[in-house]
Amino acid sequence: MSTSPAIATPETSQSVGMARAAIGVLQGLFLYLLFQQNDLFDPLVRPLALLIGALVPVLAISSLGHLRPKLLGLWCALAASVLAGIGWHTGWRETPVLHATERVSGWPGMLPLVFFFCMVILFIGHSLVLAAAHDRRRLASYATHFDIAWKLFIQLVFSAFFTGALQLAMWLGATLFELVKISFLSELMKSPLFVFPLLCCAFACALHLTDVRPAIVHGIRNLLLVLMSWLLPVATLLIGGFVLCLPFTGLDALWATRHATVALLAADALLVVLINAAWQNGGVGDAVARLVRLSARIACVLLLPLTAVATYALALRVGDHGWTSDRIFAAAALLVASFYAFGYLGAAIDKGAWLRRVAPVNLGAAYAVIAVLTALISPLADPDRIAVNSQVARLERGAVSAEKFDYYFLKSASKRYGAAALLKLKEGKTGPQAALVAERAKTALETPDNGERFVEQHTVKPVEQLNVWPAAARLPASFPLSGWKRTGDVPNCLFEAKALCDVFLIDFDADGKDELLFVGVGSYTSPAVFAESAPGKWTVIARMHSMARCPQFTERLKKGDYKLVAPRTRQIEMAGVPLQFDATGPGDFKSCAQLSGAGATAAD
Repeated sequence: MSTSPAIATPETSQSVGMARAAIGVLQGLFLYLLFQQNDLFDPLVRPLALLIGALVPVLAISSLGHLRPKLLGLWCALAASVLAGIGWHTGWRETPVLHATERVSGWPGMLPLVFFFCMVILFIGHSLVLAAAHDRRRLASYATHFDIAWKLFIQLVFSAFFTGALQLAMWLGATLFELVKISFLSELMKSPLFVFPLLCCAFACALHLTDVRPAIVHGIRNLLLVLMSWLLPVATLLIGGFVLCLPFTGLDALWATRHATVALLAADALLVVLINAAWQNGGVGDAVARLVRLSARIACVLLLPLTAVATYALALRVGDHGWTSDRIFAAAALLVASFYAFGYLGAAIDKGAWLRRVAPVNLGAAYAVIAVLTALISPLADPDRIAVNSQVARLERGAVSAEKFDYYFLKSASKRYGAAALLKLKEGKTGPQAALVAERAKTALETPDNGERFVEQHTVKPVEQLNVWPAAARLPASFPLSGWKRTGDVPNCLFEAKALCDVFLIDFDADGKDELLFVGVGSYTSPAVFAESAPGKWTVIARMHSMARCPQFTERLKKGDYKLVAPRTRQIEMAGVPLQFDATGPGDFKSCAQLSGAGATAAD
């Protein structure tokens, strides 16, 4: 059991509860106007209106009774100002540059991520403000920070759960009233003008109820932390075993996954959460089991090798292909992870009280997270701006050729930064192949986006990547070994250097000319049939989704243990277009497990 300072309940809870409910209703009306009457808002204003309208009222509701009116007003005004700047930038970065007269429609594509980051920033900031107000000093004690942050987290989770349950109950009520033809009540429960204020008011009331019952929240927190702390020995054993295996297995297998950095960062995050679940506010001391305390100390040491390997993996990708938005987000996460890794290492080797240095590390990391996330969603370190500058710089110094450069990334995927860079490339003053760059940039500006993103063209190595069957067969000379795009239909071996495929030459349509059946080796992609529709033009004409990652299917094909059969249902042709029925009869869909039986055949 942790020793925690008593967190005061809000003053005059009845009047505070009424004020909170009123704020919730007003918030709901505002959100109704924003979503249902969006013509009232300029497209550039909508993102900042959403951020302010959805988040600032929650700050006010949570602050009532805990902050003095003047401090409450200053805190909400500061939060609204920051959110307004972030929201304006979010809308501005997606306004058209190539077609300036176009009207922006819909919401910015990055808005969900920006909204989530703003929630994290305000959660941390609000916890710091409430803790300072509780202790009546600028920097509160760590125990107060710990209690208030966990209380606020549990409040938000339970309030969201309560609001979701209410919405489900309203949906059920509307359905029941529809059954007895009482339509006005059913329509009322579905009306946005009724639903928005009701749900926002319910969320505000749930926050109030959890706020005036701190003992319940405290009990839930203690139970959750105790349960989580016993996950720490398991996580430490598994992740520690992984780290110890790396010198023997090497890093090549890790790089081949192409998501090593994300996986290692997830391991870092898990250890940090579980270490804090065990350590809590530092006051539990000897009450924690010896195994958990030992696991926490080892876990603090494991953070450094995990972060180092993840940093090395990211550095390799950036060195080979430059910065992209995803890599910038990963670098920001690694910056915070490094702060934790070195700080927790110092806590682990400290000979004083058990992990006593975790407290200043956590407080420093809180401010670091606020700074990093704010930079990412503001002009300071906009990932698209940095990515565009990096890719154009690679083109200028010849690190990527004009043929392989992704011009459509600049046109569509990097918002106005990329569009502005593409217009500059069109001037023909960039890189050693300036004329070709200008030509390709002009073509990209004049043609639709083909959807390709930072994929440098791969040339298939037939001997190394493709196993052709029957053994004496050869891949047709007309089959292209490069130029394949990363789509859902194309097997990985056609655009990834280390992916393998078995290729079977089979005349599926009985026209005397073989089609190619590609089956990925160790891949979850479905087998695909390629046919040559014109000289040198091969396209996917069929897929076998039920045979994805099915060793029996591949082995029987290699042995020739199959036969070709006509479809049970003939096609319908209308206006020259063949229409194929989806098979639904018994036996029309074979599962991989059925092929393991004696006498089974792959006659899909």
